[in-house]
Amino acid sequence: MPEFHSNQMNTHVQTSGINAPDACEVFEWMSLVENQFSRFLEDSELSHVNRRAGQITLVSQKFAELLFEALRFYSETSGIFNPFLGQLMCEIGYDCSFEKINYQHEHRDKEENPAQSANTFFTFDLDQRSVTLSPDSMLDFGGIAKGWAVQKAVLNLIDHGRPRGLVNAGGDIMCWNDTHDRTPWVIGVSHPYKDDQIIGQLAFHIGRWGVATSSKTKRSWRDSGITLHHLIDPRNGSPSDSDIIQATVIGPALLPCEIYAKCLLILGSQDGPAWLRAIQPDCAYLFIMEDGQLIMSSNLNDYIHEQFPKKIILSAQ
Repeated sequence: MPEFHSNQMNTHVQTSGINAPDACEVFEWMSLVENQFSRFLEDSELSHVNRRAGQITLVSQKFAELLFEALRFYSETSGIFNPFLGQLMCEIGYDCSFEKINYQHEHRDKEENPAQSANTFFTFDLDQRSVTLSPDSMLDFGGIAKGWAVQKAVLNLIDHGRPRGLVNAGGDIMCWNDTHDRTPWVIGVSHPYKDDQIIGQLAFHIGRWGVATSSKTKRSWRDSGITLHHLIDPRNGSPSDSDIIQATVIGPALLPCEIYAKCLLILGSQDGPAWLRAIQPDCAYLFIMEDGQLIMSSNLNDYIHEQFPKKIILSAQ
């Protein structure tokens, strides 16, 4: 089974089960999405829209499509997923690509920014493909663009008759098998502090599946003695302090799983499961808690290939 690897969107991208030309198309598509939607690139379309906050800006078809999806999940999650937190991300120090963060700069106090209605941040005319951000708003597609890009790439491969394959972009994974071959796709769940250590494995046979993992440990840094990470709780404008350090969600499509994993990590183990059941009861989840305990939904058993422990040792060493 051929595998191909590349680095796009500041992460490792892997394809399995597809040929080299198809893999190249996936990598080129991921690069295009990064160049168009990164807030860290001055010449990206997203940066252009953000610079024109307060003014009407015409956007491309792809921009309008991604923004529409972001707004759909903003509404569905009652603002727990919020694509308008770009300014807050800058205020806590995440104002450049993660590997370039200056760990020594002075901590900047932020203004409280509780969840607000979407129309507080901008107006969007889908028919005209025009966006007008409020002067103090900044769009950030970091929480959705990668999953959207992988899902679009996979659906394109399926539309072109590719019967089986897998695309993995930094833990945002979509696999499919439309053949009679029941050989499963086996996907490992990584330790939150040790990328080379697998704590258990999931298996997917026939059909199409998305697997997304969100973690406080993958994009975290210390600033003036304070540990910060990129997962902002929009209800208080601060990095989430829930009891979950890593959340994995499984479902029939990747993009919702990516959004739900982030929301569950923000909501915590008390409120998160009931919230997910109300929105999408068919999704399965796995939480790694602050004390190393694993909590999983009952339907996760449908996908377990290698049994997960009840608890793991948490150590960054």
